[in-house]
Amino acid sequence: MHAHKYSRKMRNTPEAAAYCGSSASTLAKLRLYGGGPRFLRLGRRVVYDVADLDTWLAAHRQNTSERWLENLPASNLRRSERQP
Repeated sequence: MHAHKYSRKMRNTPEAAAYCGSSASTLAKLRLYGGGPRFLRLGRRVVYDVADLDTWLAAHRQNTSERWLENLPASNLRRSERQP
């Protein structure tokens, strides 16, 4: 038996969707339209590397209070909070 150098666990679409807390159809749509995690197409199979899933999830992390402050008109902010 041949030992592999790499023991990277790849996830199929349903496994990747469960890992991300999403559905398989959402990942399929993101593959089609863009904006989803990186994936590999191995013949007809589509697989995801856990590291790529983690990177994608981290890039989409949001804090609603920060987003609220970004969208607030500058006239409503205190002088110390205004961007130069």
